[in-house]
Amino acid sequence: MIKRALTVTALLTGLSAPAWSDDMAGSALRLCEKVKGCALEQIAQEDFTPEMRQMMEPMLDNMCVQVQSQITQVPTGHSLYDPALACMQSMEALSCEALRDGSQAKTPQCQAYEEAARAYQDAAPPAAP
Repeated sequence: MIKRALTVTALLTGLSAPAWSDDMAGSALRLCEKVKGCALEQIAQEDFTPEMRQMMEPMLDNMCVQVQSQITQVPTGHSLYDPALACMQSMEALSCEALRDGSQAKTPQCQAYEEAARAYQDAAPPAAP
Protein backbone atom coordinates (compact mmCIF):
# COMPACT_ATOMS: atom_id res chain seq x y z
CA MET A 1 0.00 0.00 0.00
CA ILE A 2 2.55 2.57 1.10
CA LYS A 3 5.04 1.21 -1.44
CA ARG A 4 2.52 1.78 -4.28
CA ALA A 5 1.83 5.36 -3.25
CA LEU A 6 5.53 6.08 -2.93
CA THR A 7 6.13 4.56 -6.36
CA VAL A 8 3.66 7.02 -7.86
CA THR A 9 5.27 9.96 -6.12
CA ALA A 10 8.74 8.71 -7.02
CA LEU A 11 7.85 8.89 -10.70
CA LEU A 12 7.32 12.61 -10.22
CA THR A 13 10.88 13.11 -9.00
CA GLY A 14 12.37 12.88 -12.48
CA LEU A 15 10.66 16.08 -13.59
CA SER A 16 11.92 19.56 -12.95
CA ALA A 17 9.14 22.10 -12.70
CA PRO A 18 8.30 25.20 -10.70
CA ALA A 19 4.90 24.68 -9.10
CA TRP A 20 1.90 22.49 -8.41
CA SER A 21 -1.63 23.52 -9.05
CA ASP A 22 -3.97 23.46 -6.08
CA ASP A 23 -5.58 20.33 -7.56
CA MET A 24 -2.30 18.43 -7.68
CA ALA A 25 -1.16 19.55 -4.21
CA GLY A 26 -4.55 18.76 -2.72
CA SER A 27 -4.72 15.36 -4.36
CA ALA A 28 -1.19 14.46 -3.24
CA LEU A 29 -2.00 15.46 0.32
CA ARG A 30 -5.33 13.59 0.36
CA LEU A 31 -3.68 10.46 -1.04
CA CYS A 32 -0.88 10.60 1.51
CA GLU A 33 -3.33 11.18 4.37
CA LYS A 34 -5.41 8.23 3.15
CA VAL A 35 -2.36 5.94 3.00
CA LYS A 36 -1.37 7.14 6.48
CA GLY A 37 -4.89 6.51 7.80
CA CYS A 38 -4.92 3.03 6.31
CA ALA A 39 -1.54 2.27 7.87
CA LEU A 40 -2.72 3.53 11.28
CA GLU A 41 -5.86 1.42 10.92
CA GLN A 42 -3.73 -1.63 10.14
CA ILE A 43 -1.45 -0.92 13.12
CA ALA A 44 -4.50 -0.73 15.40
CA GLN A 45 -5.65 -4.15 14.17
CA GLU A 46 -2.26 -5.82 14.58
CA ASP A 47 -1.00 -7.23 17.83
CA PHE A 48 1.77 -4.67 18.34
CA THR A 49 3.10 -3.76 21.74
CA PRO A 50 2.39 -0.20 22.91
CA GLU A 51 6.11 0.53 22.54
CA MET A 52 6.07 -0.59 18.91
CA ARG A 53 3.03 1.61 18.19
CA GLN A 54 4.72 4.58 19.85
CA MET A 55 7.71 4.05 17.57
CA MET A 56 5.65 3.74 14.37
CA GLU A 57 3.09 6.51 14.83
CA PRO A 58 5.54 9.48 14.71
CA MET A 59 7.00 8.09 11.47
CA LEU A 60 3.53 7.94 9.94
CA ASP A 61 2.67 11.40 11.27
CA ASN A 62 5.64 12.88 9.37
CA MET A 63 5.21 10.75 6.25
CA CYS A 64 3.19 13.25 4.20
CA VAL A 65 5.53 16.13 4.94
CA GLN A 66 8.51 14.00 3.93
CA VAL A 67 6.88 12.76 0.74
CA GLN A 68 5.91 16.26 -0.35
CA SER A 69 9.37 17.65 0.40
CA GLN A 70 11.07 14.91 -1.64
CA ILE A 71 9.17 15.17 -4.90
CA THR A 72 9.55 17.58 -7.73
CA GLN A 73 6.23 18.96 -8.79
CA VAL A 74 4.46 18.67 -12.13
CA PRO A 75 3.37 22.04 -13.57
CA THR A 76 -0.19 22.43 -14.80
CA GLY A 77 0.77 22.68 -18.47
CA HIS A 78 3.14 19.70 -18.46
CA SER A 79 2.19 16.67 -20.56
CA LEU A 80 2.36 14.44 -17.46
CA TYR A 81 0.15 16.69 -15.30
CA ASP A 82 -3.25 15.26 -16.26
CA PRO A 83 -2.13 11.60 -16.10
CA ALA A 84 -0.39 12.20 -12.74
CA LEU A 85 -3.47 13.89 -11.29
CA ALA A 86 -5.77 11.16 -12.62
CA CYS A 87 -3.54 8.51 -11.06
CA MET A 88 -3.54 10.15 -7.65
CA GLN A 89 -7.28 10.74 -7.76
CA SER A 90 -7.92 7.12 -8.75
CA MET A 91 -5.84 5.92 -5.81
CA GLU A 92 -7.66 8.30 -3.45
CA ALA A 93 -10.89 6.52 -4.40
CA LEU A 94 -9.58 3.08 -3.42
CA SER A 95 -10.47 1.45 -0.12
CA CYS A 96 -7.76 0.62 2.40
CA GLU A 97 -8.21 -3.04 1.48
CA ALA A 98 -7.63 -2.26 -2.20
CA LEU A 99 -4.57 -0.15 -1.36
CA ARG A 100 -3.11 -3.03 0.66
CA ASP A 101 -3.66 -5.40 -2.28
CA GLY A 102 -0.90 -4.35 -4.67
CA SER A 103 -2.71 -5.68 -7.74
CA GLN A 104 -5.81 -3.58 -7.04
CA ALA A 105 -3.75 -0.47 -6.27
CA LYS A 106 -2.41 -0.37 -9.82
CA THR A 107 -5.35 1.49 -11.32
CA PRO A 108 -5.74 1.94 -15.09
CA GLN A 109 -5.05 5.65 -14.57
CA CYS A 110 -1.76 4.87 -12.79
CA GLN A 111 -0.75 2.39 -15.46
CA ALA A 112 -1.38 5.10 -18.08
CA TYR A 113 0.63 7.59 -16.03
CA GLU A 114 3.56 5.18 -15.60
CA GLU A 115 3.61 4.51 -19.35
CA ALA A 116 3.50 8.24 -20.12
CA ALA A 117 6.27 8.94 -17.58
CA ARG A 118 8.47 6.21 -19.07
CA ALA A 119 7.91 7.57 -22.58
CA TYR A 120 8.69 11.08 -21.36
CA GLN A 121 11.92 9.97 -19.67
CA ASP A 122 12.94 7.90 -22.72
CA ALA A 123 12.39 10.93 -24.97
CA ALA A 124 14.33 13.33 -22.73
CA PRO A 125 17.86 14.19 -23.90
CA PRO A 126 20.63 12.72 -21.73
CA ALA A 127 21.95 14.99 -18.98
CA ALA A 128 25.24 16.72 -19.64
CA PRO A 129 28.20 15.25 -17.73
